[in-house]
Amino acid sequence: HWFVSRTATLLGFSSSNFHILLSTGQYQHRCEVIPKDPYIEFGSNIKIMFKKTCNKTISDSHGKIYWTINNQSIDESLYETNSSFAAVTIYNLSLPKATVQCHSHSTQQVLGGTIIHTYWKPGNISCVTYISQHYFTCHWEHKIKPTSKITYTVYRKWEGIQDAWTSDNCSSESMSCTFKSLPMLSKRNYITVRAESTDWETISDTLKLNPWDTVEIDPPKNVRVVPLPARLRVEWERPGGTYFFAQVIHCQVKYAKHVMDTSMNTVAKTASVTSVEVEPCTNHTVSVRCALDKAPWSEWSRQVTVLSSLNVSTVHLDLWRKMDAPENTGTRTVHLMWKGISPACKAIDGYRLTYMADEKHIPDRHLDTVVDKASITVDQRAYRVTLAAYRGDTTFSEQSIYVPAVGQSLPQVKGAQASAHDGDIHVSWAVPPLYPVHSYIIDWTTDGDTYTWLQSQDTHISLTGLQPFKLYNITVTPLYDDKTGLEKVIQICSIQRAPGNISSVDVHVQDKSAQVNWNAVSQSKCSGDVINYTVFYKTETQPELNVTVNSWKQGVTLEPLQPDTRYSVHVMARAVTGATNSSVIHFTTSRYGRTFIIMSCVFGGFGVITVLVTGLFCVIQWKRFKGKIMPNPRLSSLEFWSSQDCHKIQPFNNPSELETFCERIYPCEVNTIMDNIMGSTSTEDEDIQDMGKETVCDQTERWSSGFGSWTFCDSQPREESSNLGLAPTCLPLLAQQDGEINLLESTTSEDSSSEPSYLQASESCPINTYRLQNPAECPLRLGGGEARSGGGKATSGATEESRSLLDTQQHSSTAPLTAYVTLDMLEHRVRESKRT
Repeated sequence: HWFVSRTATLLGFSSSNFHILLSTGQYQHRCEVIPKDPYIEFGSNIKIMFKKTCNKTISDSHGKIYWTINNQSIDESLYETNSSFAAVTIYNLSLPKATVQCHSHSTQQVLGGTIIHTYWKPGNISCVTYISQHYFTCHWEHKIKPTSKITYTVYRKWEGIQDAWTSDNCSSESMSCTFKSLPMLSKRNYITVRAESTDWETISDTLKLNPWDTVEIDPPKNVRVVPLPARLRVEWERPGGTYFFAQVIHCQVKYAKHVMDTSMNTVAKTASVTSVEVEPCTNHTVSVRCALDKAPWSEWSRQVTVLSSLNVSTVHLDLWRKMDAPENTGTRTVHLMWKGISPACKAIDGYRLTYMADEKHIPDRHLDTVVDKASITVDQRAYRVTLAAYRGDTTFSEQSIYVPAVGQSLPQVKGAQASAHDGDIHVSWAVPPLYPVHSYIIDWTTDGDTYTWLQSQDTHISLTGLQPFKLYNITVTPLYDDKTGLEKVIQICSIQRAPGNISSVDVHVQDKSAQVNWNAVSQSKCSGDVINYTVFYKTETQPELNVTVNSWKQGVTLEPLQPDTRYSVHVMARAVTGATNSSVIHFTTSRYGRTFIIMSCVFGGFGVITVLVTGLFCVIQWKRFKGKIMPNPRLSSLEFWSSQDCHKIQPFNNPSELETFCERIYPCEVNTIMDNIMGSTSTEDEDIQDMGKETVCDQTERWSSGFGSWTFCDSQPREESSNLGLAPTCLPLLAQQDGEINLLESTTSEDSSSEPSYLQASESCPINTYRLQNPAECPLRLGGGEARSGGGKATSGATEESRSLLDTQQHSSTAPLTAYVTLDMLEHRVRESKRT
C-alpha cells in the first residue's frame, strides 16, 4: 500500500479509492497494470493505471489506447493519460465481478488486464438482550459468497463513568455473535461488525441502540382461562415480576384463530381480558406473549385448553324431515334430523320427540343427547312433529315441523335448475304463485342417508365445500305460514370426471393391417359423455400415428402396416371433461397375409390330390397289365408251306385292324440253314436263358420287323392261319443264336377240357385263335413244355422229331419254314424261363 500511495503521489493521481491491477499471463506484451486483482466494496469507485513505457510501440504513438470492462468499451471521458501512464476511472462499480482490459488502437492488441471482485459490508444489524439468561446477542446480514474463510468481530461500546468509553467484543464465523454479559441498560450502546478474509476486510456502519429496546422479556406465567357463556376470560401475571415496574408492557392473547391486544401499566401485577363470542361447547387453545415498548416480542406462553360454555336458553334447534313414499297400506316413514346441542357441553339431559294428528297426541319419545336423527311411522294423515331439549323438568328449546297428508295440494317451486362450476353448485328457482312463501329449505345428499340443509329467503343459493365427482340430490321445499310445501328434486354432479376406463382392447393382426376393437366406455355417474375415440399406434423406431372415430364406433382398422413388425397401440376416450387412456398393448404383424396362406393351401391341396390321382391311375393300369390273359404256348402249331403257297398269301395291310390286344400271330420264315439246330440240352437251356433276358417288347419288335439275318415276319389274316389244316401239334419256339436256329420247346395238344382258365375266351378276347385249330396230321410233333418241365422225359423224343423235321427241310426244295408265334406266348415263355 505504501508503494501504491507513493507512486500515485509522484504521478499526480489521488491515492483514494483505487487498487492494484496486473495483466494476466495470456497477453503477448505484458505491462504493469495497477492495482492488481483488487477487492472493492460494492458500489464504490476505482482507478486503473497502465504503464506505457513498458511497450515501445505504445510509447512512440503518444499513448493511443482504449479500455474495456467485460468486453464493453468504457467512455473516453473517463480516460486520463500522460507520457508514462494511462488511467481510467470506474465509478459506482455494481458488479460482483468485472474484467478490465487495456487495448492498443493501432494493433487491437490486449496490453494488459485484471479482474475486480466486489463485496458488501455487513448490514441490517439487530441485537436482543435476554434479561433472565444474561445474554446479549447480535445478528446481521452479509451479501457475499466468499471463496475463503471469513471472520466476523462484533464491537460493543458504551459511555462509562466520567465520559470514559467502555468496550468489548466477540468473534464468530457465522452471522451472529453472543456476549456473555448484559449491556449497560442506562447508557446508549454502539455496535460495529468487522468482516475480514485473506484478501479483504470491511467494517459495517455503526448501530446506535437504546438497551431497553433490545430487551426480550420472558413469556407470561400462570395463564388461566375461565369459560363464560359464549365467551372466554384470560388472566396472567406480570412477566419479569418487579424488574419492569417502570416499563409499560404490551401483551397479545391468541385463541380460536383470533389475536387480541392489551397492555399492562407500570404498576399492574396481573392482567385479564375477555374474548369476543366464541363457538359454544368447543375446545379452545389460548396462549399469551408480551413485550416492552419498542422491544421484541417474547415467546408464546404455554398453551391452555378449555371448553367453552353454552347458554342453553339461546340455543335454537334446527329441525328438518324427509319422507318416504307411502306404502300400499298408506303408512309412511318420516326421517327426522336436527342440529342440536353438542354432547360435549353436557348442558341438557336429552331430547323429547312428540307428534300428533288431528289434535290426537302420540306418546312422547325420549332421545339421548348423542342422537341427531330419528324415524317415525305415520299414516296418510297430516302430522305436526315437535322436538324439545330438556334438562330435568325444564325445556330449553323447542322446534316443530309439518308433515303434510298424502295427496294434499301444496305449493311447489317453479323452474328449478342447477349448474356446477369449480366444484360449487349454483341452484335457482321461481316463487310459487298464489302462496305467501316466506322462506325455503334446501337440502342435499349423495347417499340418501346423510343430509345437509339450510334455510334461505332468496330464490337462489350456492352450495360449497362439496365432494368432487359425486352425484348430489338437491331438494328445494317452500315454507309458508306454519306448513311446508311440496319438494322439488334436482340431480347434478359437483365436478364431472373424465370418461371411465377403456377395457377389453382386442387386436386382430394381418400382414399389412390390424383390426383394433374395444368395449364402449360405460357411462358412470359424474363421468363425461364420450365424444370420440382415438387409437394411437407406433413402432419402436417410427413416430406415433393416430386414427380418430366417432363415439358410437368400437373398432378401427389400422393400415397400411409393415409386415413382421412390432407395434404398440392404446385407445383414448375423449370427453369435454377430460380424456382416459387404455393400457398399452403390443402386437406383431404377420409375415404373410391370409390370402397368401389360403392360396398356398388351395394349390398345395390340388397338388396332393393330383399326385394321389396319378398314383392311383398308375396302380390301376399296372393291375390291368398284370391281369392280362396269357395263352398256352402248347396249343401253338408248326407247318411247312411251299413257296407258292407263301406267296399266295396277301400281306396284312394293317395288322392291327385284325388283331386284338390279347393275341397277335406273326408269320415267320425259318431259314433252311438248320444244320446246328440239333444242339444239346445245355445249349438249348442257354438259348432259353438268353431269350429270357430279352424283354417282351424287344422280342416282339425283332420278330415283327424282321431284324436279324435269319428271320423275317409277314402278316397274314388270322382266319387264314386258322384254316391251314395244321395238326393239333404245337409250334416249337425257335430262337436264333449265332446264325443257328435252336428249337426251344414243343408242345402237344391236349384235350380242350384240360386247358387252364387263362386260355378261355374273355370279354375282351371272345375268340381264342388256338381254340379254332382243328386236329390234323402234323408232319412234326414236338414235345411240350409240360413234359420238359416235368423232368425231361420227352426231351429226347422232341429232339429226334426236330431233327427229322430239319432233315426233311434240307432234302426238300428251299421252302421256307413258317411259324405262327403269338406275343402272349413269348411273354409266357420268358417268364417260364426265368422261373426255371
